[in-house]
Amino acid sequence: MRILHLSMLYPPRIMGGAEKSVALLSEALVAAGHEVAAACITPDGWEEEVRHGVKVYRMPHETDFWPEEWPEHTVLERGVRRFKQQFNVRIEDHFLRVIDDFKPDVVHTHSLLDVSTRVWLAAKERGLPIVHTLRDFDLVCGNAAMFKDGKRCEKRHLKCKAFTFMKEKHHHCVDAVVGVGAGILQSHLDLGYFSHVPSQHRRVIWNPAVVEGIGSDYVKPSMVGKPITFGYLGRINIEKGVGVMLDACRMLPAEGWRLIVAGKEPSESDSLKPRAAGMPVDFVGFIQPKELFDQIDALIVPSIWAEPLPRTILEAYAAGVPVIGADSGGIPDLIGTDNTDWLYPPNDAAALKARMSRIMQVGRESLPGKDRFLHVLSETTPPQVASRYLELYRSVMARQAQAA
Repeated sequence: MRILHLSMLYPPRIMGGAEKSVALLSEALVAAGHEVAAACITPDGWEEEVRHGVKVYRMPHETDFWPEEWPEHTVLERGVRRFKQQFNVRIEDHFLRVIDDFKPDVVHTHSLLDVSTRVWLAAKERGLPIVHTLRDFDLVCGNAAMFKDGKRCEKRHLKCKAFTFMKEKHHHCVDAVVGVGAGILQSHLDLGYFSHVPSQHRRVIWNPAVVEGIGSDYVKPSMVGKPITFGYLGRINIEKGVGVMLDACRMLPAEGWRLIVAGKEPSESDSLKPRAAGMPVDFVGFIQPKELFDQIDALIVPSIWAEPLPRTILEAYAAGVPVIGADSGGIPDLIGTDNTDWLYPPNDAAALKARMSRIMQVGRESLPGKDRFLHVLSETTPPQVASRYLELYRSVMARQAQAA
């Protein structure tokens, strides 16, 4: 089978977990004997390369400015760019060029945050079936998070409808839709998206996950003599719940614990470091996941926004590190919807403090190990995820052939 992926980015350029997941899936499909290509956008000119067996097409982004230049522009400039992005016919032409060169049997799209959904029109023009994986809320929300003024959005605001009205129109091109978590799929269905897709082609498939340096023989370094250590890994901002986490820490005893916060802050002016003043909290910047897991007893994933399926949970489980998570988005998918010892209501600092206190009371010797997470890890190996997508590709292609 010839499979063409399309996502906003592809490694080595990485902004989040989506591009890692797409690369892992692409390489697993290559390992299974399929011909695979991946298209993405780039701030540079047109590029083609082969990366780990995957043919990569890097297309000019054709927008007013590259996403990483976002802070340098005014609110008006950002709004104009968001609105215009829906009508980006040049990226549609670029994608047609990719399709005509690679000649895929199926097109699989992922995060289209900065890629116009007109690429779906290009695929349909060539008569190709389209599978789309929901990894964020870019089809329904202007900032792709359904989060505003410190809380989750329960409905689409007028501004978001203006920024996404063409996406709402184009989604009818999609033949199969996948949510990386049950919540994000249901959210889109509730908002009227993908109702035309047959129920057998609406599925939940978790992301693949691999942690560099952590294999089946990984042994966690001894932490004897060290205080109970919690960790956080990801963007350091309000919607990720970092403020709530620091508020919970403020309620803990002054000693007997430590928190390591790994990740990047958006800016000095929005820094959350002052909220950690006087506490045993270390902001260590960007580090590799293994480096963090080597040093902690439990990971905290405190997201307030409905994060579809946090990769950090899968990475922690691979290292045998248990996770305290907010009951939000796809977090309970992985932790377990009835696992009240490790879940707490999002935005509830007192409840998070109670979960952290419990770990301090029972001690690290009583914490669950990797064997408790094998049921999750077995479903998120790249070969298993690739197998599930291959079955979906074949089903979609068969339905199209039958209709033809």
